[in-house]
Amino acid sequence: QASASLAPFISRPSPRAARPLGSMGCGGSKEAPKKDDKKKGGADSAANDKAKDRKNAANENKEYQAKMEFLAKVPLMKRLPKDQHPLVAGALVIQDFPKGATIIKQGDSGDELFVIRSGEATVHIKDDSGESKQVAKLKAGDYFGENALLRDEVRMATIIADTALSTFKLKRDKFQELGLNDKLQF
Repeated sequence: QASASLAPFISRPSPRAARPLGSMGCGGSKEAPKKDDKKKGGADSAANDKAKDRKNAANENKEYQAKMEFLAKVPLMKRLPKDQHPLVAGALVIQDFPKGATIIKQGDSGDELFVIRSGEATVHIKDDSGESKQVAKLKAGDYFGENALLRDEVRMATIIADTALSTFKLKRDKFQELGLNDKLQF
């Protein structure tokens, strides 16, 4: 009698006990995937994307740091308060020109200022007879195009790349947005 009343509490082997290890109930009865069974585009892809993002961010930081170091050496930027340098660095765009390229042309309207990163350029001015004369040579750290931004004047000279030329370009809208026309004295 006592054994009949305890029958519901006596442990009996479960029919699931005979299942192989690794199998589960509740719809999860498939074996766990092996490393080789992972599909492309899953967790491995996400990890690769994260690694690429980190690498891109590191490269952007290096480029930004290089801009900051370069700007600190440019006489024009030394006129700006140091707290303005990061803002200017963020607004600059790299533009490269091949040897012989005309970067700006005398008489054209302009809406950008250039700072030479590397290479050399020459400054040419046409006289009253229309003859072009070289009047100056520019190198890394030199700038041109500022009059078009400050005074809304046409280009006063033609600038030609003597060598392959790499520049930082600052467009008029960014120049004005940063208030550089009030902060820089040319």
